[in-house]
Amino acid sequence: MSSSPRILRYLYSSTRRHTNAFSLFGSRGTSRNTSSTDHPTRLYSTSKYSYRKERKEVAKKLGKNSKELDWEHYEFAQNPKNDERFSKIDGSGREQFDVQKESEEDQKVARKLDDKYNAFLSLSPETVQTAVETIEPFINADRLERVRSVLSQRTKNCKFLFENPNNPSNVWACLRTIDSFGIQDVDVIIESGMYQGKQSLSTKRGMRTAMGSAQWLTLRNHGSTAEAVKEIRDVQGYKIYASDLNPNSKDVRDINWDDGPYCIVMGNEDRGISEEMRNLADETFTLPMCGFAESFNLSVATSITLAHMSAKSQNGKGPLQPGDMNEHEFNCLYLKGLLHSLPQRRTGQAILRQNNLPEVLEAFKTL
Repeated sequence: MSSSPRILRYLYSSTRRHTNAFSLFGSRGTSRNTSSTDHPTRLYSTSKYSYRKERKEVAKKLGKNSKELDWEHYEFAQNPKNDERFSKIDGSGREQFDVQKESEEDQKVARKLDDKYNAFLSLSPETVQTAVETIEPFINADRLERVRSVLSQRTKNCKFLFENPNNPSNVWACLRTIDSFGIQDVDVIIESGMYQGKQSLSTKRGMRTAMGSAQWLTLRNHGSTAEAVKEIRDVQGYKIYASDLNPNSKDVRDINWDDGPYCIVMGNEDRGISEEMRNLADETFTLPMCGFAESFNLSVATSITLAHMSAKSQNGKGPLQPGDMNEHEFNCLYLKGLLHSLPQRRTGQAILRQNNLPEVLEAFKTL
């Protein structure tokens, strides 16, 4: 017997109500009001209007026309390629794509990301510990435990490299998925000469926005494929494994993951990896498919790859090895997490000034 429309509508609304979980904490780590006169905080909404009401309250706080990226509660746009949260350009069409100018902007972003990475690592362990002890009393206990728990599961044995992606929303989705599997480091190759067409300017600016907004990951930008491979393989010691459909690629299920560390390369959504990357890679692999579609969406391919890697990671073996980060980097990331969790940026600045921590204050300015 077929289901009636009324039953289907009920099942849909019921499912929606019970799959919209509410976080116990806001994106800045402040706990919700749970005074004795209120009902206890619930994990799930209990009314079909609760989710809609909360959305309206958040929108009201941000402002009617506000478009912001939220790492912990991101919602995908109906039109990802024109998502205004990533890029706003002159709609008159008078802005032209200047390769030289865009290359200079990419270099600025690369330097900014390097500064952000090095600013905290350059602090002495004693200074970091003092700053942590100073900030911790201003963060609620549950948020402290959440930050520490997440960072304790981070791994440095694997990183991802994206070669000239062309959809900022896709990249943003990939970054959030990578974060969910505990990988800390992500590199991106952005060669201005590889971007063409009417959407190129919006794409480039959106890519920079996506990278700049991923506050929980360590990101680096490279100006070319050769530069990226030289840094990642020759300097950092990673093996380069690239996702590619060429006939010589291995099935991802047949790869030996016990000889890392690994850098997983994902190519452009339309073109895949470049011929240069194909020649430089230590290994290329494919994802198993049995349908009529020729390839996966970039964010889907990233998720499937991570799922295979996770399945191969057990008992300290495999590509994902939680907890392998050195103590100083862990403490620096923990300090960053505390600063990100303060309700307002100026609160952190005031605390650091009052406690005479100028080096940490300078590092904080890079976030």
